[in-house]
Amino acid sequence: MNASRTIAVCIATLHRRDELARALRSVALQRLDDGTRVVAIVVNNDPSDPGPEAVAASIRAESGLAIEVLAEPVRGIAPARNRALARARDIAPLIAFLDDDEEAPARWLASLLRTKEVHRADVVTGTVLSRFEHDAPDWAPALFARPERATGSPRPWAFTGNVLFDAALLDRLDRWFDPRFMQGEDRHFFARLVARGARIVWCADDAPTELVPASRTNAAWLARRMRAIGRSVTPIELDTPRAAFARPRNLAKGCAWIAIGGVQLIAGLLAGAAWRVRGRSRIAYGVGLVEGAFEGAFAGTASGATG
Repeated sequence: MNASRTIAVCIATLHRRDELARALRSVALQRLDDGTRVVAIVVNNDPSDPGPEAVAASIRAESGLAIEVLAEPVRGIAPARNRALARARDIAPLIAFLDDDEEAPARWLASLLRTKEVHRADVVTGTVLSRFEHDAPDWAPALFARPERATGSPRPWAFTGNVLFDAALLDRLDRWFDPRFMQGEDRHFFARLVARGARIVWCADDAPTELVPASRTNAAWLARRMRAIGRSVTPIELDTPRAAFARPRNLAKGCAWIAIGGVQLIAGLLAGAAWRVRGRSRIAYGVGLVEGAFEGAFAGTASGATG
């Protein structure tokens, strides 16, 4: 038994009452064989919204899960996550993140923790599976699929949809999640930890599931998202060990993705919608890479991130 050990599961939320309830219920159902305690830290990014506190009260009453609800008035995912980190490191040696539109299986934390211990990692991350709330287009499952890797595989960064790490790592950084990034602030955060000696490995087991709404299963939304992701790559790399040649490298990659996407878009005239949507998404990603290559580094200081 290890009843003295605590994992703080951080969830940043904004106007997603029903989704938050599902996420918290899944946290309440976590099963850890060694008796490790689980607490949830919810950060409400709209202090005027009473929804998160009401949801937390309901889940506390039905499950007994320890839940703290904090308010972060500065709008943005980075300030909300930093608010969660500032509290989590005060109460737990281990920190996990789950998005507010995700549900975790009962062995999610147990699998992350086991992988962390077996592979002696500082950070463990994994995929997130997509679940559609409607009859999605035929092309959607393939385009929303995430990479599959073997458990224990080393990774250069992680994402906050599925991650567990040592709270002590926060002391290695002079700032945490950078609020200037609209996309990729989590990749940036974990890549900087790797640069300071942290080891990240993959866990292929017991992945959370995200609910994909109908508003996201269309070509226009995917193109906007991929363009935003592409624009974040060079600014992220300029503040990590990949800074050398980041601009020309990503400019070249951007041109290559535009060319590949163009071929797929044309092929889609005969091959069907999946090829057209994939082609449009890759063109958008390439355009984003090109745009990002001409933008400066983001050096914002995350709120509360004094390490």
